[in-house]
Amino acid sequence: MCEQGLHSDFVFSIMPEDAALLSVQQSLRRCFDAIEQQHEEWNRAIVECAPLVSSLTNLAEQLQSCQKVAFSKTALGGFTDLQDRLRYKLEAAVDLALEKLNDKMCILQRVKDSVSHQVGSVLYVYEVNAEKLNLEAFLQRSSHSPSIADMLEWLQDTEKYYRNQYLQRKLLLQDNRLSDIKNVSHSWERLNDKFASRHQLVEDMLLNVSLFREDIKYSC
Repeated sequence: MCEQGLHSDFVFSIMPEDAALLSVQQSLRRCFDAIEQQHEEWNRAIVECAPLVSSLTNLAEQLQSCQKVAFSKTALGGFTDLQDRLRYKLEAAVDLALEKLNDKMCILQRVKDSVSHQVGSVLYVYEVNAEKLNLEAFLQRSSHSPSIADMLEWLQDTEKYYRNQYLQRKLLLQDNRLSDIKNVSHSWERLNDKFASRHQLVEDMLLNVSLFREDIKYSC
């Protein structure tokens, strides 16, 4: 009876930690699954932005040239309203390109917000269960799984990556001065280069947790 009682006490003593660990792992797995989908959507939107940004730059250059040239002193001087009509069409085309880019920015914002929500949910689940997890469980790695500490750090870095990139691209498109719109394509590419290494880290993260996600999925 005494040995059975001791055995029962031992079983019940480890169950809260096991349950807490599984809860955090499941939350991490759901978050990584969601981020993988959001990452693909982000990549598609960025690719679709490229021709729009290029078109916007070309239109801004044409519009600025149209405003500088005195048509009255050229062979087109006989067409008195030609310059105004051309300027109107170019301004309308610039507005349309900006509108399409803003639609893409809405997609990027949704991705940014979704990732932020997912990461926040994981951190909440971890905080709720943190007291039940010992340091070893938090830091333990295996051939199939990074440590919980590693994964939480990666997720926070990923959330910061989407947030910072979205804000900088949004600011880039907010200035409607022609002199700045002309340079938007170059500035957009500079942001691509600036965030390239962080983008690769997100790709690496998803690769590094692929076995962990499969293991947790089939353990549920």
